[in-house]
Amino acid sequence: MKYYQLKFAEFIGRFFPRRAAYGVARRLADIYFLLDRRGRHAVMSNLRQIHSSGGVELSDRALRALARENFLNFAKYVVDFFHFLHLPAERMHRLIDFANIREIFDACLKQQRGLIAVTAHLGNWELGAAAMAQSGYRINAVALWQPDPRLNALYQSYRIARQIHPIPFGRAARGCLAALRRNEIVALVGDRDYTGSRDTVEFFGKPARLPTGPARLALATGAPVVCAFLVRLPGDTYRYVVCDPIHVNPERDTVATVMPRIAACLETVIRRYSEQWYLFHDLWNIEEDRALAHVAAFGESTIHQNHR
Repeated sequence: MKYYQLKFAEFIGRFFPRRAAYGVARRLADIYFLLDRRGRHAVMSNLRQIHSSGGVELSDRALRALARENFLNFAKYVVDFFHFLHLPAERMHRLIDFANIREIFDACLKQQRGLIAVTAHLGNWELGAAAMAQSGYRINAVALWQPDPRLNALYQSYRIARQIHPIPFGRAARGCLAALRRNEIVALVGDRDYTGSRDTVEFFGKPARLPTGPARLALATGAPVVCAFLVRLPGDTYRYVVCDPIHVNPERDTVATVMPRIAACLETVIRRYSEQWYLFHDLWNIEEDRALAHVAAFGESTIHQNHR
């Protein structure tokens, strides 16, 4: 079912003008928002945690409005995922404000240790990687290999077409280390742990499972970690938001000291752009998060087998 849904989204995104595609997508998003009670409540719960941790208590009405905007923005993200398969340089520079990302990346790469770029399911992370690749940076992205071969082929073909070099999740360590040794960029999403780990870090005031891969890679190689995001602006243009590099000392630092620094960077940007953070389950429900991550990484059947 998901494959056919994405093929339909591909048709809308690629063959409709962008504005017309947005119109169709927003109407479908409103339908999903009304019908997907579980997803709607999960988004509202996440938004409540984000803002209450910063001392802002939103009413149910305000949370519902913010959650609806989240669904609508995600629909736009899906359109843009397919619409911007090839982005001519002139249009890319009209659409995207690169801010200071190139200066920060270049300074880090001068150290000849590679660069670990951490992002989140926020704004448009796929376009963010593609635009940097098109700007001449070698981007190696750790990506889930979908259990459905057709779905997997669709996702990976689009990444390769955008000059993003996918590294399969599950056997990513060797590929990541090799890329960093070549002084290239390894890109990872830092807000979703697809392993079975129960390790947590404080995130918006409560324990949550975040992937420790970026911290472990930094400790193993000395590569700097940069949290970077491509966020949507009014008018449906984009801008990079980049945190200061995190430099680790393998002799002094540990995963336990590096992870809070990464989490703090994620918090700063997610709180500011919470209506663009696309996580449709309760991140702070540890067991539910583990189960859903397992299904996403390995498929529905494997988790059933593991519980027999």
